[in-house]
Amino acid sequence: MSIPSLTVAVGLPTDSQSVGLQGKQVPHAMEAAAVTKSFEVDPASGLSSAEVEQRRTRYGANALQTTHSRAAWRILLDQFKSLVVALLAVAAVVAWLTGDKVEAVAILVVLGLNALIGFVTEWQAGRALNALRLSSHTTARVRRDQREAMIDTAELVPGDVVILNAGDRVPADLRLLEAASLRAEESALTGESAPVEKAVTAVAAEAVLAERYSMLYLGTMIAAGRALAVVTATGAQTEMGRIAHLVASVPDESTPLERRLGEMGRHLVLLVLVIAVMVMVAGWLRGETLWVMIEVGISLAVAAVPEGLPAVTTLILALGVLRMARERAIVRRLSAVETLGSTTVICSDKTGTLTENRMTVREYQLANGSAVKLEGQSPISDELLSRAVRASVLCNEASFAPAAAEKERAAGDPTEIALLVAAHGLKVDVPRMRSEYPKLAERPFDADSKRMTTIHRTDDGTRIALLKGAPAVVLDACSDYAESVIKLKPLDAEARARFLATNDQMAHHALRVLALAEKRLGQDGSDDAAEAESTSGYTLLGFVGMIDPPRPEVAAAIRQAHAAGIRTVMLTGDQLNTARAIARELSLSEGVEPLVLHARELADASQDRLAEMARTVTVFARVSPEDKLRIVEALQMAGEVVAVTGDGVNDAPALKRADIGIAMGERGTEAAKEAADVVLADDNFATIVGAVAGGRTIYANIRKFVHFMFSTNLAEVVMIFIAIVIGWPLPLLPLQILWINLVTDVFPALALAVEPPAADVMQQRPRSSHEALLSRSLLILIGWQGLMLGALGLAAYSWALNSYGSGPHARTIAMLVLVGGQLGHLFNCRSRTHSAMEGLFSNGFVWGAAAIVVVLQLLAVWWPPLTRVLQTVSPNAMDWWIIGLTVLTPVVIVEITKLIARR
Repeated sequence: MSIPSLTVAVGLPTDSQSVGLQGKQVPHAMEAAAVTKSFEVDPASGLSSAEVEQRRTRYGANALQTTHSRAAWRILLDQFKSLVVALLAVAAVVAWLTGDKVEAVAILVVLGLNALIGFVTEWQAGRALNALRLSSHTTARVRRDQREAMIDTAELVPGDVVILNAGDRVPADLRLLEAASLRAEESALTGESAPVEKAVTAVAAEAVLAERYSMLYLGTMIAAGRALAVVTATGAQTEMGRIAHLVASVPDESTPLERRLGEMGRHLVLLVLVIAVMVMVAGWLRGETLWVMIEVGISLAVAAVPEGLPAVTTLILALGVLRMARERAIVRRLSAVETLGSTTVICSDKTGTLTENRMTVREYQLANGSAVKLEGQSPISDELLSRAVRASVLCNEASFAPAAAEKERAAGDPTEIALLVAAHGLKVDVPRMRSEYPKLAERPFDADSKRMTTIHRTDDGTRIALLKGAPAVVLDACSDYAESVIKLKPLDAEARARFLATNDQMAHHALRVLALAEKRLGQDGSDDAAEAESTSGYTLLGFVGMIDPPRPEVAAAIRQAHAAGIRTVMLTGDQLNTARAIARELSLSEGVEPLVLHARELADASQDRLAEMARTVTVFARVSPEDKLRIVEALQMAGEVVAVTGDGVNDAPALKRADIGIAMGERGTEAAKEAADVVLADDNFATIVGAVAGGRTIYANIRKFVHFMFSTNLAEVVMIFIAIVIGWPLPLLPLQILWINLVTDVFPALALAVEPPAADVMQQRPRSSHEALLSRSLLILIGWQGLMLGALGLAAYSWALNSYGSGPHARTIAMLVLVGGQLGHLFNCRSRTHSAMEGLFSNGFVWGAAAIVVVLQLLAVWWPPLTRVLQTVSPNAMDWWIIGLTVLTPVVIVEITKLIARR
């Protein structure tokens, strides 16, 4: 037998009887017999071993291309990609070539520490993510060589005949040949929250993925029933494989912080070159030899390079990673921590992210018109409710063991599990009730009849028939309804219309509605099986409504995000009404009716039009992975910084394309975790909002460090440049410049890195995605404060020259005054608007850093080995008065400007 020629899209030959989209064959639109004929397989006997080998040679293993974690060497190499790091490396080479080997070694040590910190942090994040992964080895039951066998799913080939039962994971894309009461859990692929009823009947070729009821797809789960199906696609040709290809086609995006640091690195290169040229020209015009001034210019430029910038930035991010790890969030890429802080829109999947991915009974609407809302646990006090609950427990195929652990308590269809959990919450002893009313006969639920019937023996020896199913179907089987347990009323046209209106009202609130009914039968001995087939004479007991409820912490987290200027948008593959109801319950639109859009309205929209819709629409329903990707790209085009959350395979492309992707760790699929930057180990949406506050604090601390570092480095440049221009002796030697940079760039900077968050951090609007790290306002602040510190240093140096003449004593005064001024400026940089006196002791690390700097400076002028290296002397009492004054002066000046600005 020859191997059929499969199309790339769906694995079907081109010569079958049904033409699908764009003239191609699609299996969901073909009759089952036509599909098996196309694959040249007999469902009763399956493929032969020889055919399997031929097809495996042609189509390969049934496996998706796996995404491997970055190798350790690649993680290490990535730490050196920054332009600032490259600039420092060049500075180290220049310092070495000009004979300043100590400076060169110091810069290389800083670069090494920076790389080590970044490597260890990202490597540990990778290990933590690997620990979340579970074994994915699965088997499949197939028919081959006229017998049934269990094989590894990787060995499946197109044309294989597969047998599935409740609880089985679907091993490939399959076309149904037989289906009995079949329902599939497809939320990971389509976003559909409730199990989907499946049938053999072909559907329209144009049907969207969530409505292809004749198909089963790789990675989904059989919730109930059994099936016989033929494999139509394996590996990369499956729907999941198509999404994997979509993920691979999305380019890796740099984070806003990476872009800002790159921009700042380019500015630094220009700044360093300008400084070097200005110093060289000024000295040359003053009469110094050109080569001497080239050496001085290069030395000063090297000194102006912020050695601590990469290391301290990495440390700040690493501290953020550690903080988030304690809050059950695993950060896969260091720079992603800060991105959360600049987020303006969170695009969230619904099922499993905003909701619990667990059906829950919300209410019973009884036939007598009374409504029972289920809130907490309380015993049943209404006899009619007791009858309705009894019907939901007995006419039910799920199993329930109340003594087991919560995750192992129930098994079966999620809808039927929800009914048993609700009964347990109403203090019903489910196992006891089932033993008191033994089942005599059953007609299982199926997609055609949309009903389930069971026959039970009662304690007085009579029998009852219980009916559960779609409201319209159950109403057709009822002749009356229960006004009470003893009073029945006929189900006339008026009553039927009233009950249908009740069903519509419940459905409008996105509840999945089932009707419950019962019928009294005679004594034992009748034909139970025949009576189970009966479709008339029932008494309506009422309706039960259930929903996949919002996670309890989500509503508060969304309100906090709104207060922080962050909009939450729902992207779901679920039904329009269901998505609208959840959005309304979560107040996604801040108390107003949410604007909801169906995916079909996106089909012909241009990207500009889509960007306009994305800015106003709260919920996008029935969206595909491609739709999600387009929406994220449209928001980014509109200047938004987009975070995407999700747990399913269908979320993976958008997770990768987003500025920051956040996957759920417990229920998330491997595809979602691999595409994300952050994985939430606790699947808690509120953790995201908490991480936003952490990200904003991290960015604020980076700016505080940049503010401090650039203003102090500028002070050094100003002091040396002006001294050279006006003809004074060099106020600082190269080693003294290096000493100042090492002391003030490391310890104070680390103290600023752990500044606590501001009280109003989540009341501020998100910063613009176009805002530079060195914004205009920050550059002005750095400029005048650097000039101020430099002027204080020059004033003190002038006094020292007049008092002691040129030489070690005057340079010692210049060095100590410069360090003292920078130390006072450390307290200024804790906030750009608030007084340094506010929360003066809230960060003990600042005081610790100040103490370390003071001790090191005392060693620099009192410890002989260090005084010889730095060429310093011990100051006298008057010198210390001058130095102390320069510590306080910057604080006083900046406090005055802050006070004026606040008023």
